[in-house]
Amino acid sequence: MLPPSPLLAACLGVALAACGPDASADPDAPSSDPPTPTASAPPDGAAGPYRFDRPVVSFDLPDALVEISGLTDLGDGTLGAVQDEDGELYVLSQETGAVVRVVPFGPPGDYEGVELAGDRLFVLRADGALLELSGWQGSEARPQVTETGLGAKDCDAEGLGTDGARLLIACKKEGDDAYDNRNVVWAYDLGTGALGAEPAFVVDPDAVEGDRKLRPSALAVHPATGAVVLLSSRRESLVALDAGGRATDVWDLGPAAFEQPEGLAFLPNGDVWVSSEGGDGPAVLARFAYAPASP
Repeated sequence: MLPPSPLLAACLGVALAACGPDASADPDAPSSDPPTPTASAPPDGAAGPYRFDRPVVSFDLPDALVEISGLTDLGDGTLGAVQDEDGELYVLSQETGAVVRVVPFGPPGDYEGVELAGDRLFVLRADGALLELSGWQGSEARPQVTETGLGAKDCDAEGLGTDGARLLIACKKEGDDAYDNRNVVWAYDLGTGALGAEPAFVVDPDAVEGDRKLRPSALAVHPATGAVVLLSSRRESLVALDAGGRATDVWDLGPAAFEQPEGLAFLPNGDVWVSSEGGDGPAVLARFAYAPASP
């Protein structure tokens, strides 16, 4: 076989050089090779699987809800809300944020949470009492009051959620005695109607990112992960707990610029609703999309 001509060899050399790693072609041209994964900080405004600077929708609420304190998904395109002065359930449209109806259920009081557990609707009072509402789908509800005994524990109950079998009640104040300087979450068994003898979760606030007291103001269970999620208005964050009460994730709510976030409710697809009390401005209700990282 004859050797290649000098001209052909030169052409081949140029072509091979252009394909090599030192090619001087457009450095911004996409590569056909898959990128190598690298650790990087999340974009500004990102907090885990949520972008709290980019709500899907956000609504200003009427003056009657300036002290909105609890939130739950009612499962029919509406949310249930309470505020911490009047014994009234507010049914809100998830599409428009408008008040669909107001359902009285009791006298004025410090109502801090609301939760739909299956087909049972409960309201939490700050002294730990649970009010199970019947007839709330109509114009007026009738409460059945259960005294849990948390008032005697100086709990200052503020968060109410459910894992299906239990109602979970977060205390705003830190515990004492055996739970000194730690945050506790109690469980009320929906089957037996009894409060657990010991807390279901004990959280060491010093092990949670942040430099202020945790002081939970809401609680909900994440539908995708099963994590118990505490909302801390003081720290402007959501804290996800594992079964041992350890913080596995802390999601910064700061980019949402809430005045005082007090209500938390997850949708079945993982989207989250957060409500904030007003003051200098109106109360706010906002929805954020769930976008977990790809495995």
